[in-house]
Amino acid sequence: MSTLIEDPAIPLVGMNGKRGGKGSKARNKLYTMRSGAQSFGTASGDSDKPPRFENVGIRLALRKELYAKRKRICDVSLAMAVLGIILMILETELAAAHIISRSDTASILLKMCMTASTVALLIFIFIYHKLGVQLFTVNNSMDDWRLAMTPMRICTALSEMMICVVHPIPGEFYIFWYTTESDGNLSDTPVKVPLDVLLSLPMFLRLYLVCRFLMLHSRLYQDASSQSLGALNRIHFNFRFIFKSFMALYPDYFLCIFMVSLFIITSWTLRLCEMYNDAFHARVHGNFLNSMWLIAVSFLTVGYGDIVPNSYCGRGIAVLTGIMGTGCTALIVAVLARKLELSQAEKYVHNFVREIELGGRLKTEAANVVKCGWKLFKYQRITNKTKEEERKVLQLQTKLLHAIYNIRELKNRRRRLTDNAVTIVEVHKAQNEMSRAVSAVRAGQAHLEERLAGVEATLAIVYQKLCALHGDTAPYPQPSLPYRPPRDSGI
Repeated sequence: MSTLIEDPAIPLVGMNGKRGGKGSKARNKLYTMRSGAQSFGTASGDSDKPPRFENVGIRLALRKELYAKRKRICDVSLAMAVLGIILMILETELAAAHIISRSDTASILLKMCMTASTVALLIFIFIYHKLGVQLFTVNNSMDDWRLAMTPMRICTALSEMMICVVHPIPGEFYIFWYTTESDGNLSDTPVKVPLDVLLSLPMFLRLYLVCRFLMLHSRLYQDASSQSLGALNRIHFNFRFIFKSFMALYPDYFLCIFMVSLFIITSWTLRLCEMYNDAFHARVHGNFLNSMWLIAVSFLTVGYGDIVPNSYCGRGIAVLTGIMGTGCTALIVAVLARKLELSQAEKYVHNFVREIELGGRLKTEAANVVKCGWKLFKYQRITNKTKEEERKVLQLQTKLLHAIYNIRELKNRRRRLTDNAVTIVEVHKAQNEMSRAVSAVRAGQAHLEERLAGVEATLAIVYQKLCALHGDTAPYPQPSLPYRPPRDSGI
């Protein structure tokens, strides 16, 4: 924190982007990044030496400006990443349809555009991390940016650079790999595959910028009050927290968009891996609908086996699809379970209706016990019973036992229904009512003690007057009451 005593004339946050300093020089300067050449206006105007600490208003405005810049840089980075992916898909489809060759000028121009977008993406990612370091120094009042360069931050920046630098290079290059037959054996001859296949697949990893885009544009991340509440409760506003909030607010839309995007991307990548096999398998997997069918059965973990991948690249994509499908299925089950759960009002209505139903059945079974018992009493008074009467007695005894068993079962159901109806809400309500009742009892007790004290004071006055009439000067005897500690007013 700043140790500089703030001038009351300096506003906490600058107005219209102007610095909240003193003098005409300082009033004409914008909030810019701190550097060694930055100058601060002084009252005398003879020196422009920067003070050791900036005031709070400058840091707040600088922090807000850095947040806005970082959000704009993230938007441009995502646009460059999506542009590179679109150009890669366009060039790959044109080359696969034999409309252009990878050595043609059109293919080279498309790849040069991909290279330009990749270079721009790397520059914007570097600027993003630079702004992150500057924001860290501003938040922690650091004078040297090297204090913010932790190993984790450096590894994160380098890994993002490595992910985004991969893209198809201009030219026509080929590699060879082996495929597998239906019996699991390797093929005799390797398959000639363009190098662009291996360089195109990692480009979809650039879509991690979508997560950053959602985080920076989230209302929870941009709101200052939310940031303050999170800091007080030690909550980090990262993508994991934003993902949980999205899943809590819009679970159906979020899962639908994620699953459809995953389905389309994996189908296209599987087709790209399998379309350069031999003539038969290339014809089967060259059809995008067949790839979608294979991804669908892998996503649902069914696996009919009518269409199988032949390359290790395609098999790896199928395995990843199955793993992601299992996770998405678990999320869908959790969302459906939460959607199908009754609300608190619905639970009250349901329990009330069930209580009425069980009460009616309990009355019916009690009436059956009385009816069967009375009939048994009548038949047992007969001395010489016929076979029909003995059979009737056995039937009545069976009905009586069933009625008694049903009464016990219905009572157990009512008890379980009552136990399940007691939730945290009911416990909290009962606790509040008990607290109010105890407070009322204590207030009444205190009022009663006050009235007793008043009665005692009145009796003392009456006693003194009576003593004055009879000429007796004996004092009024004080009652010896036990010591009572003071009571709290609350629970």
